[in-house]
Amino acid sequence: MKEQEQELVNDFKQAMRRLTSTISLITTRQGGLPFGMAATAVQSVTADPATILVCINRSASISAALEESGRFAVNMLHLSHVDLVPVFSGKLKGEERFEHGQWIEMHGVPVLADAQAALVCEVSEVASIGSHDVIFGRVLWVDTRPDISPLLYEDGRFARSEAFK
Repeated sequence: MKEQEQELVNDFKQAMRRLTSTISLITTRQGGLPFGMAATAVQSVTADPATILVCINRSASISAALEESGRFAVNMLHLSHVDLVPVFSGKLKGEERFEHGQWIEMHGVPVLADAQAALVCEVSEVASIGSHDVIFGRVLWVDTRPDISPLLYEDGRFARSEAFK
């Protein structure tokens, strides 16, 4: 990579550290096995039809499983879930990850029972950009927790939100 291109990559990464995002666990089930990863690249696309997108590196263990299963859940984390982030970010692998937290099955995929919000989706489209796939999911089911305290990620650290009065 040329020096100028590397500088742009580094500047881009610094800019993205300023984009505060809710941490979500993306989960699926394929061949009877659960797969999951922590992610901040999650975004609402449209309310009608209800659609969300997630960006997943094709080298991630969940990538092929998610596309083969055709369904996934977006489990938005609550402040109380801070301990799940390292578990789903590489500290543990495979099924071991699901030994932490309270999991239920909904539409054939694992869902965090007490997530800040959880959405089960059916893959509607996949677009490839660089090393990642952008997975569009048509929402099949939604559950929300009454108290709003999302676990946020900002500048490489966990953060919390504070509503203006």
